[in-house]
Amino acid sequence: MLTSILFISVCFLAYANGANDNYKGVASLFGSGTATFRQALTWATLTTLAGSLTSLYLAQTLLVKFSGKGLAPDELIHSLPFMIAVAGGAGMTVILATRFGFPISTTHALLGAMAGSTLLATSGNISLSA
Repeated sequence: MLTSILFISVCFLAYANGANDNYKGVASLFGSGTATFRQALTWATLTTLAGSLTSLYLAQTLLVKFSGKGLAPDELIHSLPFMIAVAGGAGMTVILATRFGFPISTTHALLGAMAGSTLLATSGNISLSA
C-alpha cells in the first residue's frame, strides 16, 4: 500500500514539475511568432520527454548524491513514509507556486521538503553536515 502511495506521490511531483517547467524553454518561440502556441507546446513536450529519457541513463550519480544523506539519518531516508512526505511536500509546493504564478525551483522544493520532513520526524534534530 505504501509503495503505491509513493508511486502516486512521485508521479504527482513529476506532473507538477512538468506543469511548471515544460513551456519555459520554448516560450520565446511562441513570443517571437516563430511557432504557434500548439507547435511550441508540442516541441516543449517532445524535448522534455527526450531529456527525461536521457537523464535516466546519465543521472545515476546525481540520484545517489541527491539522496538526503547527511541531512537525515540513513534509516529515515530509506523509509517509505519519509519518501512519501518529501515527494508529496515538494509536489504540493511546486503545483501551488505554478498555479499562482510564483517562480519556483523543484530542487529547492525537494530540499525544503527533506529538511521539513526531517525536522518533524526527528523532533528538530537535523544534521547539516555534508
